[in-house]
Amino acid sequence: MAKAGMRRPDPKDSHGTESNHKNHFSKNDFKPVPEIQGKAKTGKDKAKPS
Repeated sequence: MAKAGMRRPDPKDSHGTESNHKNHFSKNDFKPVPEIQGKAKTGKDKAKPS
């Protein structure tokens, strides 16, 4: 139930998320970081500095 003083939104109106504006993000130039391999990936120990 609507509270006193609040208007009911029209179901035909857009609710703020529907729009025709696209986000323009620049392409990421960096390569992804290689994934940790083997036992180091599953263990609880901290990574050893190399």
